[in-house]
Amino acid sequence: MVGLEEQQSLPSDENNVKALFRRGKARAELGQTDAAREDFLKARKYAPQDKAITKELRLLAEQDKVVYEKQKELYKGLFGQRPDPKPQPKNWLILIWQWLLSLFYRLFKRQRQKAD
Repeated sequence: MVGLEEQQSLPSDENNVKALFRRGKARAELGQTDAAREDFLKARKYAPQDKAITKELRLLAEQDKVVYEKQKELYKGLFGQRPDPKPQPKNWLILIWQWLLSLFYRLFKRQRQKAD
């Protein structure tokens, strides 16, 4: 297992770009995309000009996008269609009337509390 050998050799030199890159590749092949991304990002921190690291990060992003689209399609109809939003009253007269009623209610409620 190449991945285990590289994981065991990394603790001695954590900023070894080549080892981080290889471990990232191994993790990507195993489907451990989050861990692979972490390794590639660490490697890019030490070698920002390396195009192979940038390419691997781009490939991981594309894989994540494909997985997201598949999941989106898979769970699309799981909960049924969304209910239509409740229509808001568009008549200004109704809105003003509701506002006046709430205002009177608050005023009378406050007067009752003072009377008690």
